[in-house]
Amino acid sequence: MVNDVVTILNRLFEDKEVKVAVVVGEDGLVLDSVGEEGGDVEAIGAICSSGYLSFKRIGEELNYGAVVQAVIRFQSGVIVLSRLPNQLSLVVVATEKANLAKVWDATGGIITDMARILR
Repeated sequence: MVNDVVTILNRLFEDKEVKVAVVVGEDGLVLDSVGEEGGDVEAIGAICSSGYLSFKRIGEELNYGAVVQAVIRFQSGVIVLSRLPNQLSLVVVATEKANLAKVWDATGGIITDMARILR
């Protein structure tokens, strides 16, 4: 299964501005990751997992339902957080030069493929 996850995640790197892709559980533990060396993937996973739980709580408070996807733009980059089955999330980290539409589109296809193997 892990090799399948890595193969699917690697498709995100067609956009050269994507730096890291991480599959993380609600507990902050990283299932798998691919991408640029030097980033602290464990920290990214833990922090994004905590962020997801905050978004989840906001959705509950507003009666908006479950979190499907969140895009966070920073001065120097972008994070796309997408929900996967089994209390997992996909975190994609890219530079500010990333084509957000391309990343969003690729992420959508990846979510579908990941859902098939993670159920």
